[in-house]
Amino acid sequence: MIITNHKESHKEKLIELFKEADEVIFAAGFLKNSGLNNIKDHLKDFCNDKTKKSTFFIGTGLGETDPKTLENLNNIIKTKVNHRLILCTPDAGIFHSKIYVFRKGNNATIIIGSANLTEAGWIVNDEVSMIKETFINSTEYLQLMQYFSRLTKAYYTENIAELIAKYKSQLEEFNQEYSRKPIFKFKRKKTTIAGIDMPRLRHYFEVYKKSSVYIIPLDREKQYDLAKENLEILASNKHLNANQFHNLFGPLVGHSGYKKLWHSGSIHRTTHETLDYANAFRELVRKVKDNSNQAIDVAFTNSINFLNTKRKAKEIFGIGENIVAEIMMSYNYNKFPNLNKNPLTVLSLIGKDFKTVGSFKGTDYQEYTVLLNKIKTELNMNSFLEIDSFFNYVYWNMEEE
Repeated sequence: MIITNHKESHKEKLIELFKEADEVIFAAGFLKNSGLNNIKDHLKDFCNDKTKKSTFFIGTGLGETDPKTLENLNNIIKTKVNHRLILCTPDAGIFHSKIYVFRKGNNATIIIGSANLTEAGWIVNDEVSMIKETFINSTEYLQLMQYFSRLTKAYYTENIAELIAKYKSQLEEFNQEYSRKPIFKFKRKKTTIAGIDMPRLRHYFEVYKKSSVYIIPLDREKQYDLAKENLEILASNKHLNANQFHNLFGPLVGHSGYKKLWHSGSIHRTTHETLDYANAFRELVRKVKDNSNQAIDVAFTNSINFLNTKRKAKEIFGIGENIVAEIMMSYNYNKFPNLNKNPLTVLSLIGKDFKTVGSFKGTDYQEYTVLLNKIKTELNMNSFLEIDSFFNYVYWNMEEE
């Protein structure tokens, strides 16, 4: 019996077996955060059962394995009995196994194939693995146990945290010394949008719609409708004290204690200092609102020019072009797209480079909007909110790919 990522994904089969197993052994050449996210909740429950046992043999490849994910995996299992992480680092070549073993009593299921412990390997890529149902006294099972025993003897250390830290340090030094090179991707199929790898993007969209992180478009629209309500009060001339301002501003950017309405990541970090510049932020909201019926390039230019004037005069802090785009999108998510590093990175990976966010002019934003609108139409999306949610998913997966 074989498993591919077509009718049934590796993730579906492996999670099903994980839930029933008494012991799991994973041997994978690469580990990414998306791969750990696929099993994290199940692993935590698994480790809390003192009768269960797990071993993870993980390779580092040529730096493909994410050191932070190794730390996170180790943090889950390090205080648990019968659970081990072993970093496999050959002196020559790389550790390249893809083996998943699930034992329940005297029965065992062995899966050997091409899928690494990543979202791409378990869901996205065209992968294939052989499934073997057997017993713990079978020849193939005993041979695998001998193989794992050799790996343990060669690579096991009680100081796994120290080894991960060493790998992380060396990888960071390497990445600082050598600039990132573009990755070649052969495009066999014709694209429907000039210069854009639409077959690749369309495949990701089909995977995204079936994933556990899929965001229902209507739910996202409801969030931004609520954001607009907050902005309308901020744009009014109503007197607001500091607490009232924070109760309207905090939910937009996701300050602690508030349910976040805007989707951009990390905006809560810089915007705490904006609380001391409430009037300037309210003026910015009014400016964006007043320009929301203008042409796309004019609306962006006027809003950014106003922000730059305030920043130059040191009358506002913590607000960047990404926040302006969030305000614009809140006022009309069918007209204005979000603008931050994630969608720009995705577009670069599929064939179109833009300036950095901070260098965007009105004409750049207009060109960017036209392109996103074409992609949105091709994928039958309803609004720029939907493409923003999708591009966030693609960003993390293409970065890993």
